[in-house]
Amino acid sequence: MRTDMFTEEMIKEAVEEHGTPLEIASTQMLAGNMGRAREILARHGWQDNIFYSYKTNPVPQALKVLHQNGAGAEVISERELNLALSLGVSPDRIVFNGIYKSPAALQTAVQKKIKCINIDAPQELDIVNQLSKDVEYKIGLGLRVRPSVGWQGQFGHIIKDGSACAMAEKICANKKLDLKTIHFHLGSSNLSAYRRAVDECLAFIGTINRKLGTDIRALDIGGGFPGKDMRLLTLWEQAWLRFFGRPWPAPVAGPDDGFKIMGEAAGYFHQALAQYGLNDLEMWAEPGRLITGNAQVLAVKVVGLRQSGRKNYAIVDGGRVGAAGPLVGETRKLSVLGNKGKCQYKVYDIIGPTCMPWDRLFAGAKLPELEIGDMICIEGAGAYFVPMETEFSFARPKLIVINQVT
Repeated sequence: MRTDMFTEEMIKEAVEEHGTPLEIASTQMLAGNMGRAREILARHGWQDNIFYSYKTNPVPQALKVLHQNGAGAEVISERELNLALSLGVSPDRIVFNGIYKSPAALQTAVQKKIKCINIDAPQELDIVNQLSKDVEYKIGLGLRVRPSVGWQGQFGHIIKDGSACAMAEKICANKKLDLKTIHFHLGSSNLSAYRRAVDECLAFIGTINRKLGTDIRALDIGGGFPGKDMRLLTLWEQAWLRFFGRPWPAPVAGPDDGFKIMGEAAGYFHQALAQYGLNDLEMWAEPGRLITGNAQVLAVKVVGLRQSGRKNYAIVDGGRVGAAGPLVGETRKLSVLGNKGKCQYKVYDIIGPTCMPWDRLFAGAKLPELEIGDMICIEGAGAYFVPMETEFSFARPKLIVINQVT
């Protein structure tokens, strides 16, 4: 088993020293992924417009490496904002998103003069308006909008029904507020969706620039760029798993290369600027799993084996309930360490150690015949594993950082 900087020997040594379940992060892979993203956006002069999504993997050691390699911070809470500031991130490299920003967090953001506060919920504007009375400078704001593709529901202000324009007008009514950015986030999506969203948002920017006299300097296209080491399960696949206990035959990894999608989205964005008369507009991006997803693995140990009816179960010491929350709607690559010479394969349901029936990491996994004590490595654990960990009955997994970049 080898995934770029992770080797079987490296993982075994880490497990021998620290035990399992164990999260292992590679800072060399973090730096490499960040460098690749910057290189893609540098084609258009936007290499400094990458703001890493803190919610994806808020591990301070990893975040330090990303910031050392040119990442800004995208935060969605007071906790994340304070973390970024404590790590020495310059306020003008912080973008504040989210549907709830506490009054205290907004006050900190205003006082520190962070780069941009993206207004989402209407009450946020009321708080910022009040805070603006006590400052002598303009407060940099963005507006989260909702194009006709991507996440809907509670996020953003709808472009098509005029809600986004109405909110922009309210922001412009206060001369101490500087509406500088329009922001959208599609969730995990494909290139065609990004193109459609970019077109709708560029047209919207042109409209409010003419109608309201705004000077929008950037369109923030959010994140959601997929990783090849994971794949979102469709609703059909999730239902099939739930009722039949077996995965629908499909590839484990997704077919899309998130770096390619980000590069093509940036290229389309750049080409479209002239069409909309917005040649000086910049693109911002907020990748998360694209940067840290494959830079971390989760190692668990087989602690029990049993057969029940026609099923084989492998019990491991880190399950979905405590260690691998994202596996409720996603799938990852996995491998058994030290399986050389094993020719006999079996199909296993890999389950965690808790008493919950849904504590299942994988259903119907075809693996070399397992023995108690075998190590299983789950790849792509650098996206949402750490923030979704719990202490339900068992301790959280330990986390170590290897290949430290200084």
